[in-house]
This record gives sequence, C-alpha cells and structure tokens, in this order.
Amino acid sequence: MKTTLLCLLNTILMASGQMLFKYGSAGHDIAGIQDIIKLLFSPVVLLALCLYGGTTMLWLYILSNTSISYAYPIQALAFPIVLISSMFLFHEQIPLSRWIGVFIIIVGVCVATRN
Repeated sequence: MKTTLLCLLNTILMASGQMLFKYGSAGHDIAGIQDIIKLLFSPVVLLALCLYGGTTMLWLYILSNTSISYAYPIQALAFPIVLISSMFLFHEQIPLSRWIGVFIIIVGVCVATRN
C-alpha cells in the first residue's frame, strides 16, 4: 500500500511539473536556443525543473523498494491527470477520442497493478 501511494504521489508531482512547464512556456515564442535558455531561467520553469528533480529522487527510492513492472504502469496515470488538469487550468477542449484513450489507460493500470 505504501509503495502504491508513493507511486501515485510521484505521478501527481510529475504531472504537476508538466502543467508548470505548460504555464511557464505559454505565450513565449521560441525561435532559437537563446529563447530556450531564457525560458529555462524563468521562475515557473525553474520550479518545474526542481519538481522534476524531486520526483526523480522519489522515483529512485520507489524503484529501490519495488519492482519496476509494478511501479511503472502507475506512471501512466499522468496522462489522465494532465488531461483533466489541462481542461480546468488551460480551458482546453478534450475530444471524445482522448477521453476514450484515458479510459483505456485507467483500465490498463488497474489490470497491470492487480495482485
């Protein structure tokens, strides 16, 4: 149970990092490497990078305590989390095909992590 909760926490933090990357890059034109470097040092993108660093450390801890064949499928839940978050935070329109795909992912995670 502890491993599952840690995997879910890791997945939520990873998805949060993706949302921060989107928020931090929104409205920026990236025409070259200089624009990317400038964006990397913006506060929101730096926060996302730090969050990713933290999730990497948590992931290493998880992998040292459980099998990757159990932990990795849970990471797929980042897709539904990001999809739902993008709908609320960025007011994105989500087509039916993506909802169907997310449903399949959730069912797949349930099957893959069942004991």
